[in-house]
Amino acid sequence: MLKDSLVKNGAMLGAFAIVTTALIAVTFFGTKDTIEEQKKRKLLSVLNEVVPNNLHTNALYADCTVTESKSLGPGQHAIYRARLDNSPSALVVQATAPDGYSGNIDMVIGVNTQLEVLGVRVVEHKETPGLGDKVELAISDWITSFAGKDFSSDNLAPWQVKKDGGEFDQFTGATITPRAVVSAVKNALLYVETNQQALFDAANACDTTDTADVQAVKSQAADHQTSEEQI
Repeated sequence: MLKDSLVKNGAMLGAFAIVTTALIAVTFFGTKDTIEEQKKRKLLSVLNEVVPNNLHTNALYADCTVTESKSLGPGQHAIYRARLDNSPSALVVQATAPDGYSGNIDMVIGVNTQLEVLGVRVVEHKETPGLGDKVELAISDWITSFAGKDFSSDNLAPWQVKKDGGEFDQFTGATITPRAVVSAVKNALLYVETNQQALFDAANACDTTDTADVQAVKSQAADHQTSEEQI
């Protein structure tokens, strides 16, 4: 009797474990595409924030190359190309800081052909709320301190946090996060300085299909341009 009870309970536990595992798997795979779409939508939306409309006449989301370089962090990264009447005008570089306090910090860097930084935005991170998360524009304007700065590999000293002798503020109680972001931006700009012409000349790797995400970005860009014209 005891043996039968143990067998029955074991079978029930085994069945429960299988069902639970299946539900977790279904939930994961069911939400994975949604998460990726949200990340894509966020990335596309910030293109309009780091390269102003008056610097391009092409659709940024539809003109890019994909590269893999240690200078841009782990993995592959897309580089979007802005063209003004078919002439190169700016790049939006995806980069990853692998040394954030809580892991990778993904960002985009807008830079014109004269190596002036147009803007930087963090698009994903896991930094500590109230400390490292100040890299987000929604929480702090720290990330805007990159805009307008000229870059040259002949003068890298300013491209550090102030604690290390550079120009960029660190956060109170959190130096690792801003240090990682500044370093990633510097490395991305070094990469652009060396490879700018090749990046503009590379074959287009962007999917130009008008998905719902792309349509949303088109609408957002049009609204943004209309607002600028009205000002």
